[in-house]
Amino acid sequence: MELIGKIKDKAKKAWSIFLDFVFPRQCLSCQKEGEYVCSACFDKIELLEKFPCFLCHSGSYEEGICPHCRKISGIDRIIISCRYSDNLAGRMVESLKFSFLESLSEPLSQLLIKQIKKKDLKEFLRGGVIVPVPLAVKRLCERGFNQSELIAGNLALKLGCQVCSNLLKRNRETHQQALLSRQERMVNIKGAFSCEAANYPLKVILLDDVLTSGATLTEAAYALKKAGVKEVICLAVCHG
Repeated sequence: MELIGKIKDKAKKAWSIFLDFVFPRQCLSCQKEGEYVCSACFDKIELLEKFPCFLCHSGSYEEGICPHCRKISGIDRIIISCRYSDNLAGRMVESLKFSFLESLSEPLSQLLIKQIKKKDLKEFLRGGVIVPVPLAVKRLCERGFNQSELIAGNLALKLGCQVCSNLLKRNRETHQQALLSRQERMVNIKGAFSCEAANYPLKVILLDDVLTSGATLTEAAYALKKAGVKEVICLAVCHG
């Protein structure tokens, strides 16, 4: 299995080099050649200043979640970097997921780091284990990677945290959340996750690329809390 993994990695690198030769990298915003997101355009991405409750959209809360939603969701804090719509950050997420530009996971993780530093939360997150939300098997096979897992790997290096990709397990296939209404999302994702580990960390940093209704993160947080995790902090690059 290890040999197969090495062969796959080499094939990916060779394919990436070939694509860069045939289709030179261009900034997704200004089309400048050289990289998918140039430093000038990256620096213009605006971080969210105010944190409403990202689940019910009420008020303004330093924790990104109101007391009521915290109680019923199992989520203790939500940290999000940027808005999704009409934003370079959203285009980066789309290009990572649908154009398979895996290298964009690095600048996306950097957006999270910028917000974490701005909110002075790096020390608060210390000691947490980063858990990427697992993809449905069908979508993982189609895409070849879990975008949240790629972002988590880059983020862990910057935060000095560990990544545990096998703590959460998808119990069943679900419909694509983006195509459903809020109520349909809650029903669709119900019971979709369970925990798979002998020992559970006390603090989990639950990571997804985008938070929309919050249904996926709420269901994942419920599974973690049920298993014995004491604190669940949700991170997402974008809110849309």
